[in-house]
Amino acid sequence: MRLPFVELKDSFRRAVAELPAPVSSLDYFAGEKRSYLAAIDEVLLFSRESVAQLRRRSAESHLHKRFVLVVCLETGGTMSVDGIPFVLHPGEGQLVFPQSYHHFTELAQTRLLWLFLTFECSEPEKLVSLRQEKLTLGSDDFEVLENVVNLFTGKASELKATRGDQMSGLLSHLLCDWCYRLNTGQGKKASITRAPSAGLWPRFTQQLEALAPEDLRVAPLAKGLGLSERHLRTKFQLQFGVSIGTYLRNYRMRRAVGLMTSSELTLAEIADRCGYRSLSSFCRAFQKQIGEPPAKFRESH
Repeated sequence: MRLPFVELKDSFRRAVAELPAPVSSLDYFAGEKRSYLAAIDEVLLFSRESVAQLRRRSAESHLHKRFVLVVCLETGGTMSVDGIPFVLHPGEGQLVFPQSYHHFTELAQTRLLWLFLTFECSEPEKLVSLRQEKLTLGSDDFEVLENVVNLFTGKASELKATRGDQMSGLLSHLLCDWCYRLNTGQGKKASITRAPSAGLWPRFTQQLEALAPEDLRVAPLAKGLGLSERHLRTKFQLQFGVSIGTYLRNYRMRRAVGLMTSSELTLAEIADRCGYRSLSSFCRAFQKQIGEPPAKFRESH
């Protein structure tokens, strides 16, 4: 059976003809390695269209193992990631890494449109260039995101069986491109924009850092700020859209995760340094928020 004739472009024909021939058998196994392209899976998309919805969901969130790409489409605001506030305007985004806590503070209007893409990544080290970097998206970036959204909603592909593969591939290449641009100076470096707030937040974080581990509670914070507990709880909820109790629980757990992955301290010592009354209470809180025992988490990290 004769195969049909394939008409090749001259440019493609020349390019193939110019490929070098392997010099030795070892050359057959030495190819180009991936620098920034990360293995991404379990891509999930959702949106937030109101300030109340955005804040309520962030208050309910816990530390987790997934990445979260947040893209501001309409109505700018401030997103705090692990205590660092980032001002996001329409057309800007932020990649939140696993085991980080984020919430939203200063939002210009009650109506908004923010896109969230969450995913798992087995090679987080390839995305480290994007940590604490505010991303400015171009028209090409939005075209990729539109394709991902259409794939997720089933509007862009008749091959539903490969929809997940297409979404993961598009998102992985998009993040790879951002990493490359940042590492080669083609993207904005050190683009942290701190929220210019003279309200409660600067005083709150300063007082929080000054407290002893056993005092990481509302009462000592209120005393240091010269406020009653009730006033502090109300003011914090109104300004940041999250309860101070939720924030402190995540703050202690975030500190614990940091010590577990960067120190040789025992679990009991970590529990003590993070304000837990006992090792057993720390283990219960860790299991509830992270989803696995601290010993197992430490072994895998």
